[in-house]
Amino acid sequence: MHKVPRIGVSLNRIASTATFVIISGFTLALTVPVVRAQADHTRDGMAASVSSVRAQLVGSWRLVSRVSRRENGEVEPDSGLSTLPMGVLIYDQSGHVAAQLSRRDRGVAMIGEECRAAAAITGTSDTAQTVLGYDAYFGTYTVDEKKSIVTHHLEAALWPGDVGKDIERHFAISGDRLTILFTTTTHDGVKVTRTLVWERMR
Repeated sequence: MHKVPRIGVSLNRIASTATFVIISGFTLALTVPVVRAQADHTRDGMAASVSSVRAQLVGSWRLVSRVSRRENGEVEPDSGLSTLPMGVLIYDQSGHVAAQLSRRDRGVAMIGEECRAAAAITGTSDTAQTVLGYDAYFGTYTVDEKKSIVTHHLEAALWPGDVGKDIERHFAISGDRLTILFTTTTHDGVKVTRTLVWERMR
């Protein structure tokens, strides 16, 4: 005798399989947008973090202190800007920077000697030069968030030889304090690490 196929059981299996496929597809359809949304949120969060680092620089800063130290830790006097010059540093949202520093005891009597000294300046590639107790430039800036480096691209400067320089500055921001640090060489050939502390102007 031939066995009669159990059609009811087969139909039940087909129905169960079809239901499983439909449910799986529906679940996948719901999951993909969620995963995509999570990925978008992560990218947006990273972008916001990157933007916030640059945004923290934006504003006007007043110089609080400026110290140059030799490799052995000794403080190196600065005959150009003196121990505590006045200074203003400005970053705007569109990527422009302007900096001005001035020796506090500048006077007309110093012009002759300072001009002769300025004529002998050869300059360095890592910083702007001081002339007549004054240092000033403006240009654009770019920020490397991973390395905490801001680079000033000089478009104009008090000392003509500084025009076109790209000077890098390591920076850290804590509240309303901006600390900038870099290495340079003095006019006397002494290698120093210079640290400038700025306070946000309100």
